[in-house]
Amino acid sequence: MTISKTMTRDVVTPVTIVTFVVSTVTGVMLLLHWNTGLVRFSHEWLSMAFSAIALWHLVKNWRAFLGYLKRYAAQAAFIASIVVSVVFTGMTGTTGGGSVNPGAVFGALSGATLEAAAPALGLTPDKAMEVLKTANIDAAPGETLTAIGERAGKNGAAVASLLAAKRAN
Repeated sequence: MTISKTMTRDVVTPVTIVTFVVSTVTGVMLLLHWNTGLVRFSHEWLSMAFSAIALWHLVKNWRAFLGYLKRYAAQAAFIASIVVSVVFTGMTGTTGGGSVNPGAVFGALSGATLEAAAPALGLTPDKAMEVLKTANIDAAPGETLTAIGERAGKNGAAVASLLAAKRAN
């Protein structure tokens, strides 16, 4: 057995498995906003290690890779995954260089009064009051979403989310 085969079987394969699992777990944690401690750091750097190993694997198996691409199903899957990746990245990415926090909008709305927040959520203030009443949440004119939510055992962002889900058609 050559050093290359031993290296692949005994070193590269286990490292690939571990970095794949850690990248997957930390990716899910980031998606669910369980990014406490070193999760983001771990995800980013171990994903780079995984990518480097995957690139090494691609270079080492270039002929086999080209053989796969001669099949129409593989071509279609390759092209479809690129298109979906580009579209998804375009829909969710930003060019500002800052991090994106989807909860920031609802967080900002939490401090707004119901009358101010309702139009931003696609509702009239009266419709917003009706939605809250239907959900058994008491609200009075002039109250902030945070104050309304506190009485109902929720936070202001949860009230904003409830209202946004009932957007007028």
